[in-house]
Amino acid sequence: MPEQNKLDDIHKYFASNLFNQTWELLDNPKRTEEEDFLMIHKAHASLYHWTQVGTPEQVYIGEWQVSRVYSMLKMGESALKHAKRSLTICVENSFTGFNLAYAYESLARAYAVKGELGDKDSYLDEAIAESNNITDKESRQMLLDDLKTI
Repeated sequence: MPEQNKLDDIHKYFASNLFNQTWELLDNPKRTEEEDFLMIHKAHASLYHWTQVGTPEQVYIGEWQVSRVYSMLKMGESALKHAKRSLTICVENSFTGFNLAYAYESLARAYAVKGELGDKDSYLDEAIAESNNITDKESRQMLLDDLKTI
């Protein structure tokens, strides 16, 4: 079994590092087209590694990040597909508060990219309502600030 532990450690290493590298690219306002493609690949690779060893929460966060990447790149269909998957994972695992609110945020963002404003507004309202279940004030404010960017 030590071999499996090594493999699990490798998956965790790559999942975490690729997640962080994706955020670095997301935060770079001067990304090149090549970096946009790299960001997509890194987000998917991180998610893959989390699906191998992560908790349902880590997989949900990976799906959420992939959706965010696609939303930032104005690729609405892909953003929506992963946003829906993030919500499904939240529902299946009874996640509430921060996680559920961000699942709604990803759906609102994806629908905004697609120009489906009724659905965007509906999920924006869901995210705002769910923010009341976030007890940590900084986390709640982070969500509310993110919602303003949609």
